[in-house]
Amino acid sequence: MKKLKIMLATGLGSLLFMGCTSNQPSLFDPSNKEMKTVDGKHYMVPAGASASNYAVDSKVIKRFQEFGVSDCNDGDITWEDYKTADAVNAVMRNGKKSEGIAIYQKAASEGKIGCASPLSDEEYKSYLKK
Repeated sequence: MKKLKIMLATGLGSLLFMGCTSNQPSLFDPSNKEMKTVDGKHYMVPAGASASNYAVDSKVIKRFQEFGVSDCNDGDITWEDYKTADAVNAVMRNGKKSEGIAIYQKAASEGKIGCASPLSDEEYKSYLKK
């Protein structure tokens, strides 16, 4: 009986360990939006995304177009899911620009980076009513 308890405890411990360390699918959903405010303007960005604290300029728009994001305009902010942000930050510490670009290109093709336009007053008021 004692051996059975030890085996069961070991098995349970192994199952818990494997369940906690297995690769879980990403729960990032770009259609699930939340509001961010930057410089007094309101933007809808995907929940679970990191948003820039400034509006984009022509250089950023051009760079995002190179990555594969075509809907950026002056006055927009950029966003990226946290996994992408973490991956790019890790690569930047090693100084491998080409790897960072590849990460952004892959993220753009998967919808994990993008731009958000400021809400109009009407859109903002409609959001507040929800």
